[in-house]
Amino acid sequence: MTASVSRVPCTVVTGFLGAGKTTLVRHLLENAGGKRIAIIVNEFGDIGIDGEILKGCGIDTCPEENIV
Repeated sequence: MTASVSRVPCTVVTGFLGAGKTTLVRHLLENAGGKRIAIIVNEFGDIGIDGEILKGCGIDTCPEENIV
């Protein structure tokens, strides 16, 4: 029995403070075109800003069940 392995595309977004990372991710979420997108937010500061911004998928109409 052989196992089938499929690749999952992955993009890592990095940059300095104010470089536009959150804006880019919000744009990708708003224009997903039916694609399923997973986001891992790794925040270093004491106050998590980006995670709160992206919590609603970056879209006002994003249903809560789409967020894991």
